[in-house]
Amino acid sequence: MKKQLIILGLTACVACQHDAPSVQPVLAPDAAKIIAGTYMATIARIPDVKSYPINGKTITFQIERIAPDTVRVNVQAPANGFYSPARDTTYNKVYVLTKPQGYYLTLETDKTQPNNQLGSELVIASPLAPDTSPNWASYVFLPPGYKLGRVSAEFTKVK
Repeated sequence: MKKQLIILGLTACVACQHDAPSVQPVLAPDAAKIIAGTYMATIARIPDVKSYPINGKTITFQIERIAPDTVRVNVQAPANGFYSPARDTTYNKVYVLTKPQGYYLTLETDKTQPNNQLGSELVIASPLAPDTSPNWASYVFLPPGYKLGRVSAEFTKVK
């Protein structure tokens, strides 16, 4: 009887093994349309928490839909110490990766760094019902001359 219970238990354990979970992007019908708009900086998080405008300056970015999964991002960022990437830049073709947590846009990469540690990226939170458009974003960038890592700024959608 003990042998039968042990065999039954082992069989049940083997039969119930789960495959390793895989993260699959949630496909939005038109992610670019959902996130399109103008965003303005509200808070800088590193090295300390401050509200924009800082020193009378702020950062804005505008997202324009090109295709359902592709956007153009125009960043307006005047020089402002480590509170800004210190340049106005347009990224003409940025892929929108859609995940349950939100929308991920890699603007710049540094292929010498693992996990894009020195690149810049935008993360836009998924909208919460009843909203149909996101109202929060995070922009991670490396300010010129800053050697302690990347800086994060939070944004709200203004239009």
